[in-house]
Amino acid sequence: MHPFASALEQAAAVRRREVSAGELVEMYLERIARLGPAVNAFWLTTPEQARSQARQLPDGPLAGACTSIKDLAAMAGFPLTFGSRAFEGQVAQRDSFAVSRIKAAGCPILGRTTTPELGSRPVTEFGLHGVTRNPWSLSHTSGGSSGGAAAALAAGLCAWSHGTDGGGSVRIPASCCGVVGLKPSRGRVSLGPLVGEGWAGLSTQGVLTRTAEDAGAALDAIAGHLPGDPYWADSDGSFLEAARREPRPLRIGVQVSADTPVHPELIDLVGETARRLEAFGHRVEEAGPDTRPFRKAQETIVAAGTASYDIADPSVLDPLNAWLIEESLKLSAADYVRAVNTVRTHSRLVVAFWDEHDVLLTPTLTQPPVEVGRFAGDARRAMTGGFDWLAFTYPYNCTGQPAISLPLGVSTEGLPLGVQLVGPPRGEGLILSVAGQLENDRPWTGRNPAEYLA
Repeated sequence: MHPFASALEQAAAVRRREVSAGELVEMYLERIARLGPAVNAFWLTTPEQARSQARQLPDGPLAGACTSIKDLAAMAGFPLTFGSRAFEGQVAQRDSFAVSRIKAAGCPILGRTTTPELGSRPVTEFGLHGVTRNPWSLSHTSGGSSGGAAAALAAGLCAWSHGTDGGGSVRIPASCCGVVGLKPSRGRVSLGPLVGEGWAGLSTQGVLTRTAEDAGAALDAIAGHLPGDPYWADSDGSFLEAARREPRPLRIGVQVSADTPVHPELIDLVGETARRLEAFGHRVEEAGPDTRPFRKAQETIVAAGTASYDIADPSVLDPLNAWLIEESLKLSAADYVRAVNTVRTHSRLVVAFWDEHDVLLTPTLTQPPVEVGRFAGDARRAMTGGFDWLAFTYPYNCTGQPAISLPLGVSTEGLPLGVQLVGPPRGEGLILSVAGQLENDRPWTGRNPAEYLA
C-alpha cells in the first residue's frame, strides 16, 4: 500500500484483506522514524496504542486508516502540553470528544503532532516542541497552528490528520502543505467534555486530508455533540456522500481583495478556479462581504483566551503569548463582552451575503508559504503580520461558517497554493460537493514532495 493513498483507499484495502491495519501502522511508524525528524511533524509517537487499535477494528469507511492528533486535544493517558513549557508535565485523564470519535471509527492513532504554544500563531514555531517545516521546502513554514498535522500528511506519515481551527489553523497549514483542510461549522464537533468553548466559539475541531471524499468521511467520523454543549449543528446526512454528489448550479461570489496586498499568483489561481466553476454551469460573479470589523474584536478575544490558561510563570512562554497576557490585563470584562457582541452582530451582516449566494471563493491566504522565522521578533508586529496573512480565514471563525482549503495551485517557487470555499451556515455538504467537482476535474493527489516518495 502506497503511503500517499487516500484514507478511504487504505481502509478499503484493509476490508478486502489486501493489507492489514497492523501493516499500515508499521509502514507509517517506519516512515516517521526515518523521514519525520526533518519536518518535526510528530513530537510523540504512540506505537502501542496504534497497534492495539489495529488489532480490533470496527466496521466503518475509515477503519484501519492511520491518523494523528494535534497537541491541543486531550488523549487519555498521554501528555497534553499545548506546545508549552507551562504544561510540560501535564497528562490527560480523558479523551476529548473528537479523539473518542476517532477511536470509535477505528483509525489507529500514530501520535501527537506539533503545534505552536497554545495554538496562537499561524506558523508552527516558538513552542515547546520546536519548528515544524514544510515538506515541500524545509526553509518554509508548514503553517499553523495545525502545522504538524499538515506536514505529517503532506510527507506521507499518516493517512489523515486531526486539527483545530480558531482563525484558520486547519486551512492555513493545508494551503501551505498542499492538502485539503476542512473547518466545520460551529457546533458540528463538540469541544467537550473538557472544554466549554474555545475563543468565544471561534475555535473548532477540524480535519486535514488528501481528498474531498476523505474530508467528508473524516467529518462523518468526528461530528456530534454532547448534552449541554453551548451550540450544536446536527448532521442531516453523510458528508462523504455529499463529497461524491454533483452540485446543482450554484451562485458563487469571488473575492480576492483585502486590506493587505494579495499575491498576484493567488489572484490568478482564484481567477482560474472561478472560470472552471463557470464552465461547470455555476453563476460566478465578483462579490464578497465586508469582514473588516471582525479583526479588532478577534484580537481581543484571542488575548483573553490566551490569558485564560492557568499559567503560574509567564516568563516560560513564547514572547507572543506573554505579550497577549499583558495586553489582556488592559482589558475589562466589558471590553470582552463588547468584542463578542461585535462578532455576533457583524456576523449577521456577513452571513446575509449567503442570502444571494451559495458559496464564496477566495484565496486561502494572502501570500504563499512564508519562510521559517518570518514572524520572529516584536510581538505586536508578529500579530499584525499574522492577521494580514490570514485575512481570508479568520472571519469565518467569527461567523461560525464552514470553510475548506483546496490545494489547487503551485507557485513559481514550487510551493503549494490554496483556494478557500466558504459555505452557508451548516453548509459543509455544499462546499464538499463543489470541492469534489473541482478535484474530479483536475485531481491533485498525485502532487507530493519528491523527497518523501521513497
